[in-house]
Amino acid sequence: MDSPNTLILDHYFPSDVLKITEVIETDKIIIHMKSLSRTCVCPRCHQTLKHYHGTYTRKVQDLPILGKNVQLRIKAHEYICDNEACPVRTVAETFDGFLNANRRMTQRCEDFICMLAMETSCEGCARICQAMNLHISGDTEELFTVGIYKQQERFKADINNKQKKCIGSRSLYDRF
Repeated sequence: MDSPNTLILDHYFPSDVLKITEVIETDKIIIHMKSLSRTCVCPRCHQTLKHYHGTYTRKVQDLPILGKNVQLRIKAHEYICDNEACPVRTVAETFDGFLNANRRMTQRCEDFICMLAMETSCEGCARICQAMNLHISGDTEELFTVGIYKQQERFKADINNKQKKCIGSRSLYDRF
């Protein structure tokens, strides 16, 4: 049975694809995890990849726990794309919705920081994050916020284009 002061973390991570193997608590919390997946999807040709290539460790920041900085050490897999028409040879596993490709923070951590920046300012957000033991600069926060804005603009443009095909030259956004 767990003692009352033991952190139970399994419910806060996608347990279908990641397993916690070790938790080290000092001035920060380091959570070691390993991937449970056996396949990956190629981002270029969208084929399911099963040809295992190797593992690597991703170092990722997550939201603080009880004021302590949280670092994830994820042992992730790489797969080989066997599609000869595809220019991609190896694909590093991503955990969509939790940890996306080439990111150093979990998606929920990025979302929290962007929300905070939109409610305050990028520099104000960076100072608040520093006080919370989230390591980020104002410049990085600005990149996150601009990235989200661009995604929303692309989404609006896609909807406008689809609606113009369906209802003529007027889009849903033109009505407001």
